[in-house]
Amino acid sequence: MRQIAVTGLGREEPTLFLVNHFEVCSRDAIMNYARRNGIEDGLGTNVNFFHLDCLSSEVRLNVDLDVTLTVIANGCYRWLARQLKGFAQAKPKQLYRKFIETGGLIEVAPNRRLIITFDRRSHNPILREAALDKDSPPIPWLKNYRVEFNYR
Repeated sequence: MRQIAVTGLGREEPTLFLVNHFEVCSRDAIMNYARRNGIEDGLGTNVNFFHLDCLSSEVRLNVDLDVTLTVIANGCYRWLARQLKGFAQAKPKQLYRKFIETGGLIEVAPNRRLIITFDRRSHNPILREAALDKDSPPIPWLKNYRVEFNYR
């Protein structure tokens, strides 16, 4: 093992890294650690937000399923964030609070359409501009219904 001590990272004491790759330079080892730490922090934040770790203790789900569902949910939130103007860097918790956790009505309309009418909210114009339902394909597991959004 090789130990690398780094100062100037915002702590009084040096940060210690243990590395088992002797051929990699110190800078690359620290950058690799930072990249991995960022991924782990993101997963940790999402596990805390999505509460999947709590679910497994109650329902006895496998931890691998929890991680898989967390990664899928994170991907869905990242996709949503990219669609919404000004929210590309938003965290899942913020997106949930402003866009997902909202009331409304679902109407089964003729021609296999589901019309979702959102309650009035200050963020509805952002959703309308994103046009998330534009060119929405039929949903096979929902008898090929199409989703349409309506904003009050």
